[in-house]
Amino acid sequence: METTMKCVKYLLFLFNLLFTLSGLLLIVTGGVIQAAYSDYLDFLGDDFFNTPVFLIIVGCIIFFVAFFGCCGAIKENRCMTLTFALLLGIIFLMEVGAGIAAYQLRGQVNLLIEKNMEKGMKNYQQPGYEGVTKAWDIIQREIRCCGAQEFRDWSNTTFAEKSNVPDSCCLSDVVGCGKSILTENDDNARMKIHTQGCFAIFSEQIRGNVAIVGGVGIGIGLIQLVGMIFSFILSKALAKEYETV
Repeated sequence: METTMKCVKYLLFLFNLLFTLSGLLLIVTGGVIQAAYSDYLDFLGDDFFNTPVFLIIVGCIIFFVAFFGCCGAIKENRCMTLTFALLLGIIFLMEVGAGIAAYQLRGQVNLLIEKNMEKGMKNYQQPGYEGVTKAWDIIQREIRCCGAQEFRDWSNTTFAEKSNVPDSCCLSDVVGCGKSILTENDDNARMKIHTQGCFAIFSEQIRGNVAIVGGVGIGIGLIQLVGMIFSFILSKALAKEYETV
């Protein structure tokens, strides 16, 4: 019995090391997503950015919870071990909820991005919409695209004056390079600007990243289930030992 309990104790201690690393992974993942897409807030909306913030918060909580697990395992304290198992259960339920929300958001990403892109185009270079203008210039330069569905989408905006596209659409970003592009035929336009729309490329990137976040959450959730099992086994063993004493 003593050998089995020691085995479970050290396995739980090893698990806590993995648990701590998983917390760090959540913090890093949330931070990277937050930093990488902060310039695209006007396209994604606040709902998207709630997920990485939640990951960072859960990652910080995991560091705190791992303390209970380590202390409970080393000191063979039944109360701390049981508390650790219960806290794991709470975090697991939080992650399940976040995972469901993330996959629901994944299904709504296309509609959300398309709506915000079209709305943003109409406000491009308008007073008070500097953030939208910056977001459009960044996305068109970084993923080499122009407009939402195609470059001619700009013809429906005030900025275009029926003939212009932003300079950020150009193959070579030179001031004034986007003027009168909409009067050109498609073949001539391709020699001067990126003609593919941004929506399809950007939405696919976002959907892929949401899937990665969901996968990370599932992986960490499985680690937590293993930790909960070890914690309950150790807690039960400690309870029997106290009864014997």
